[in-house]
Amino acid sequence: MTTFREYRAAQLHGFVADRNVPALPTDAVRFQGERAGLVSRAVAAIIDVVLIFAAVLATIAALWMLSFIIDPTNTGNLTASVEAAADRQTRIPPAVAMVAYGYVLNVLYWTAFWALSGRTVGNLVMGLRVVNRKGAHPGWFLSLARALFCTIFPIGLIWVALSRRNKSVQDVVLRTNVIYDWVVGIPWLKQGDDAEDLRAERGGIGDEAHT
Repeated sequence: MTTFREYRAAQLHGFVADRNVPALPTDAVRFQGERAGLVSRAVAAIIDVVLIFAAVLATIAALWMLSFIIDPTNTGNLTASVEAAADRQTRIPPAVAMVAYGYVLNVLYWTAFWALSGRTVGNLVMGLRVVNRKGAHPGWFLSLARALFCTIFPIGLIWVALSRRNKSVQDVVLRTNVIYDWVVGIPWLKQGDDAEDLRAERGGIGDEAHT
């Protein structure tokens, strides 16, 4: 993967992209490819946590309704109603179990999204992407390590405000970065014969459009 800043610099040295980069808002161009700050990263993390919290609540609701399908409660008289009220307490999973479930779900969510695309839903909303030290998507192992680190030690994000390179504790230890990236796909750059072919192809398309 090529960062946007590398993409612009490479174009000046004769490289040609295999596809065009989507247009960016004017205000976003100067930030594209730069390391993200604390506020945008915190907002992205909050969005992700809210999504996980909603998933946990949905799971609790689903288990609660499923329990009544599997084992209906007779509420035909007062005694049965009292017993049913007590029974409802056992139909909802223990709080400790649901908190643990939320942590595991959060780790799996961050791991999968960072490994596959470098960004979660929160990252996508805020225009962020997690990359490794080479600027590529972090692999599965690195994504898992980062997800565990961020889940267990979320306060490490505060170091971004103190770091001159906008790095969290997790970034420093794992050698990752979080950059601004509003482009869904960065084009690969070509040089030599492939670049000449692309120039010729685009020139021909442009000539046809003008005629």
